[in-house]
Amino acid sequence: MLLFCIGLFSLVSFSSCSDDSEDVDDYNKQTVLVFMPWSGSSSSSGLYNYFLANIDSIESAIKTAKGNTGRVLVFISNSAESSDLYEITYEKGQVRHLPLKTYDGNIYTTADGIASILNDVKTYAPALNYAMIIGCHGSGWTYKEDWTNYPYGAKRLLPGNQKSNQTPTPPYPITRFYGSVSDNNYATNIPTLAEGIATAGIKMQYILFDDCYMANVETAYELRNVTNFLIGSTSEVMGVGMPYQTMWSSLASATPNYTTAANDFYKFYSNYSYPYGGLSVVDCRKMDNLASCMKAINDHFTFDETQRDSLQALDGFNTHLFYDLGDYVAHLCQNTDLLNDFNSALSSAIKATVHTDQLYSYIYLSGPRLITVKHYSGLTISDPSVNSVAVKGKEKTAWWTATH
Repeated sequence: MLLFCIGLFSLVSFSSCSDDSEDVDDYNKQTVLVFMPWSGSSSSSGLYNYFLANIDSIESAIKTAKGNTGRVLVFISNSAESSDLYEITYEKGQVRHLPLKTYDGNIYTTADGIASILNDVKTYAPALNYAMIIGCHGSGWTYKEDWTNYPYGAKRLLPGNQKSNQTPTPPYPITRFYGSVSDNNYATNIPTLAEGIATAGIKMQYILFDDCYMANVETAYELRNVTNFLIGSTSEVMGVGMPYQTMWSSLASATPNYTTAANDFYKFYSNYSYPYGGLSVVDCRKMDNLASCMKAINDHFTFDETQRDSLQALDGFNTHLFYDLGDYVAHLCQNTDLLNDFNSALSSAIKATVHTDQLYSYIYLSGPRLITVKHYSGLTISDPSVNSVAVKGKEKTAWWTATH
């Protein structure tokens, strides 16, 4: 679920005109849509100021490169009920905003609304390819209707139950999970996002989620028909988000360099004052094969519930939602051939992945938690979760249907 505020970069296929004499080099190779819907509520601004800082970083990178390699459009909500679409242009050493359209209401939370915005992007900045970066609060594949008092119903750490690895000291830095929309009127489920992109007739080159908890196998499978690649974190993303100053050149290219982008993320957070972060690039075109391997394993084995506490959890919930996919399957599958087939399919699906030795979670009321990483495959899964949100929702996902 994307708690809009989400930042979207959008790469989409573009059909050339029927005139065979036209040269493909005459066309814009790529349009990137930076999509930043409202991330707060009717009374709070959510991550709005962080979004402005992200846009500033992108513009700084454009200045450094002395221009755009393609075209860059920004959709940003300035309030709960008003959003603007504009183009970032570069001319004579200056970055400018070219206003394109204003939107009323929260159409960005519906499939038709998302499709309408994307169709406007295609009209204003047609391209051979499109890409989307979504900046906002995220909680993976979960469904907004399954949360109660999101996310506060999940962030309880009882007195006396603090963990020894809670080392950060106040003031604690927030992540893009903390402060998530308290009003589901500004939230969007992943199937809705997928439907909106499909309705617009687009298949993204990539979707980058500048949000917490979006590198899930369930999310990657749901989006497999509308994007080639998914870029996201298995865990929480610090409030500052992606380091666009360094990542932008890799993301903005007509042929994105995913490995370099991931490495730039790692370099930034390894040296950040709070050095915690993980990022994965997932080839969604490989998800059907991964699902087939998972189904073969599920047809033969049932998870031993007594092993749940031995699994690598990658979230900060008291009752975990997101477990490392590779570690879960290693505990589940007792057949060497099936396990080797799955690991081969998983390795093929992970284009790049990086992580620090510890990951950070801010969702506890008594302070943050550091998660020590012992097993890391680059994707999470919620199959073994007994969190109430997972119990309500996981069997509704396309991934569950395909693998059980």
